[in-house]
Amino acid sequence: MSEPRRPIFHRDRMEYWAFVAQIVSALAVVASLVFVGLQLYDSNRVAARSEANDTQAQWSSFRASIYSSHDTAEMFRAGLEGSQALDPADQLRFDYLMREHGWATYQVWERVRDGLMPRAHYEAGQGADFVRVICTRGGWAVWSRIKIELARPYVDDMDRMAAAYARANPGKVGCTG
Repeated sequence: MSEPRRPIFHRDRMEYWAFVAQIVSALAVVASLVFVGLQLYDSNRVAARSEANDTQAQWSSFRASIYSSHDTAEMFRAGLEGSQALDPADQLRFDYLMREHGWATYQVWERVRDGLMPRAHYEAGQGADFVRVICTRGGWAVWSRIKIELARPYVDDMDRMAAAYARANPGKVGCTG
């Protein structure tokens, strides 16, 4: 004998359809989480690109201040050499250029620390460039004065890189103190 047909809203049928609905909704949640993850990944890539562009704009402004003016470039060179005293106005300008260079390098260091840029951008790029600047007679003198204004972990990192640079370039003046 066959079982009698159950009505469509019978308890057994409703439980079955509720179970199917739970499975479908769980799959929909997983699919939406995958979609959100992909969107976050793309968004993070755009943010990282934007950070790199902002950093480049900051550095372009700094570099332009030196290469667009022969007088500024000459003052910066003389300040780095430290072989002759700068007049008070040029000493002030040199100090501010060094401070600006330090802060711009710090911005890259901080972006690297926050995972927004690869470490190589700092180690082989702006950090290494700033080490070559501070590892001069005049650069080291100003660095010794301005580093108290900067974040201690950044200063420690710069000093570590400067010490490594001094060991690799024993004939250079600076990077000792």
